[in-house]
Formats: sequence, C-alpha cells, structure tokens
Amino acid sequence: MTTHEVTLSIPLQVSVTFGPPEPSGTARVVDAVRVAPEIAPAGLEAARPLDYYAGYTGYAADFLGTPVPLPTLSSEQRQNAAENVLATAGADSTVLPYTHFSLVMNRRRQLAYYTAVNIDGAQSEELERGRDKWYFDPRIAESEQIGEDLYARNALDRGHLVRRLDPVWGPQARRGNDDTFHFTNCSPQHERFNQSGELWQGLENYILDNADAAERKVTVFTGPVFGVRDPLYKGVRLPLAFWKILVYVKSGNGLAAAGYLLDQTRLIEDMLGREAAFDAGVYRVRLGDLVGRTELNFTHLQPYELPLDSGGWEAAPERVRIHEDFSNVVL
Repeated sequence: MTTHEVTLSIPLQVSVTFGPPEPSGTARVVDAVRVAPEIAPAGLEAARPLDYYAGYTGYAADFLGTPVPLPTLSSEQRQNAAENVLATAGADSTVLPYTHFSLVMNRRRQLAYYTAVNIDGAQSEELERGRDKWYFDPRIAESEQIGEDLYARNALDRGHLVRRLDPVWGPQARRGNDDTFHFTNCSPQHERFNQSGELWQGLENYILDNADAAERKVTVFTGPVFGVRDPLYKGVRLPLAFWKILVYVKSGNGLAAAGYLLDQTRLIEDMLGREAAFDAGVYRVRLGDLVGRTELNFTHLQPYELPLDSGGWEAAPERVRIHEDFSNVVL
C-alpha cells in the first residue's frame, strides 16, 4: 500500500504519515497532540487516545429501577467477541462502555452483536448534528471494525445502532453525542432504509420523541441480524435485517418490553442487482423470535413482554407489521 502524507494546520504545520495498516490484532492509536480528532480531515480514519475512555461505565443495568442486565452471549459468540484492552478487573472484557451506552463487537463480522443504551427523556437535549467524524475505537483491534472503505461510492450509510441523540442527556450530553460516532456503533444500512421516516429513522424518532414528551426513561437494545445468506460486498457481509428491544416502566411501576424487526432485504438486494423476496418494513415480533434469530439470551425480559396486537385479524400472530405512522407502537 502506498504511504500518504497529509499536512494539517493545528495551527502549526505538522506532517503526519499514515502508512500501511498494522498487523492483525493491533489497534492503531493516533496521538491526540499530533492529530486532534476535532479537526481530522474528512475521509481520514482516526482513533482517540486510550485515556479518552478512562473511567467509562457505559450502560447502567439499574437505570429503570428494576435491573435489566445485558444479554448473555452464547459460548461461540464469546469466542468471537472482541476483547476490550481497558476492561477493569472483574468486568466483562467483551463489553465496550461509552457515555450512557455499551456494546459488544463480533470481531469476525466487524459489527456489534448488540448495543444497549439508557435514554432519559426528562434530561434529553437537542444537539445539532455537525460535520460527521467517525473514529476507530482503540480498545479493540482496528481489524475488528469496519472503516470508511465500505461506504465509498455506493448507497450505503453508516447507520447508527445507538441513535445519535439517545445518549444525549445530562451533564455528559455532548460526550454522548460524540461517542455515537464510533465505527463500533455503526452498521451498513441502505440510505433509503437508514433515512426513511417509515423505517429505521422513523421508529427511532418515534421512540425518542415519546420518551421526551413523557419525560420517560427507556432502555433500548439494538443489533444486526447475522444470517448465513447475508450478501458479500467489498469483503463485508451486509446484514439484511436489524432488531430492537424497548424496555420501559409502564403505569403501575411494572416493566414492559417489546421486540421489533426491521428489514432492508429488498433495498440491499436491489443495490446488488439481485431479486429480493421480502419488502423493507418494520415488524413487532416476539422476544423468543429474536432470541432464535440472534442467539442472544433475552429470556429475562420475557416475563415483561407486551402481547402482540393482531388487530383482530389473527389469534396468535408471529409478527405484526408496524403502521407507517407508528400508531401501533406501544409506548
């Protein structure tokens, strides 16, 4: 690979050379003094220094009053999970904590198994979106994350798994915003799926808008569905579907949980010039279905699961399509 030299003004002129990628298993850490993340030029991948993540606690299991622990990985998933080099003694070394959220990476697929975020509607802030700057997380190997190359010259977006505004609350609101711009927190999503008011963005906005309006606390788990038939593109297998689980305290102080499946099959297959069997859409599904699809253990949430509402058409539907206006999303 050819070495490129880039001159940055910080305000002094400093030359920084980005050479070939490091050997597999080595995380690149760009010195924060030589290359300030805040002014890194667009298109260049950077990583913050390790000490940026010092003291991070991430997702809080007791956020809703009743403990809602992170899902349990299968033994095979744990073997494939990336290891956090800054994990403290006694902590799960597969968990990467950020501000108000945490995630676990599938190092083979270079995508998160899941993300988990705490949303506090009473403290939520509306921070404007600036110029996007995405970062590698130096706590895991760079080879365990997907960088910019996948998203060049195509219809793929860097889709936030934890929505940008979800962790933007409290004294660390700005930090929460910035932390969502890690490659660990994004997944390839077709631009029409990611930006659609009826699909991914629509459901996310509905959740946060309702949490804000009710000043409610909500916990959201999100991740891609890894399938054996996921199409290969630029060396990466593209997820055809994503899932979400909402957990919140309903009136009467009991927990409520609901699972959702968001499908982008037709959009991805169309992009690749293939014929798709399923339309893009959003569905309510049973938590047991998501356990089967993801192999993540969410059984501790099943006692709080809301029933699927068939609208009188089916006695026991396996999934219910969400209306375009999200009027049948229960919150």
